[in-house]
Amino acid sequence: MSDQPRVRLSQDATDEEIKLLRKKVKELELVNEHSRMRIKELESELARGGAAEKSLGRSDNSMIALPPPQNTPNTPTQMSWKARIDARTRLFCSLNRAGNALCSWHDSRRERRAYPPRMAPPGFLNCGCSYDEALFEESLSRHGVGSYHPGETVRMDPGLRNPLLRLLQQRYGYRDGDFERDPVTGEWVEGDGHLFWEQKLAAGALSSRKVKSEERR
Repeated sequence: MSDQPRVRLSQDATDEEIKLLRKKVKELELVNEHSRMRIKELESELARGGAAEKSLGRSDNSMIALPPPQNTPNTPTQMSWKARIDARTRLFCSLNRAGNALCSWHDSRRERRAYPPRMAPPGFLNCGCSYDEALFEESLSRHGVGSYHPGETVRMDPGLRNPLLRLLQQRYGYRDGDFERDPVTGEWVEGDGHLFWEQKLAAGALSSRKVKSEERR
């Protein structure tokens, strides 16, 4: 009898996570639809431009052909996005004192690591999870889906987290930061851009240096 309330609470927590995930999927679907409409607009503009070029080419065969388009430089948004991901990766995927980097779920469990200390391949943690999966876990927790800090009861099991991430990546092109962007303007939600995370990273490094200095005394 005593186990029934626990099962009920666990089921309620799972149902709530599913509701939140469905909400996030709907938001991503809106972003995806907006992107598709924009792509169609650009394709239409490109088609009109191509037709105009052909017309000019027929009227003047001596016209010099335009060079192929060059790769467009990084826009400020793309540069901010990369800086944000870099800062978050250094903050959440760095080695601890034992030489291990772990996702939050594995950090709270005493399980055998997939890789020895300081031996994880690039882009992966010692627990076997990827950097993308660790950042996805942290992002979900800040939106109320699971928890991040060890000791909290509701977790996002990798068996659910990792396939969900792959699905979002394949269907909607998800990457870290999508949940923190305005779906209409594409801008960062206030206080969640790259500067915030770079400042947080710098504050963490300063705190770490202070601890090491005190240990040497």
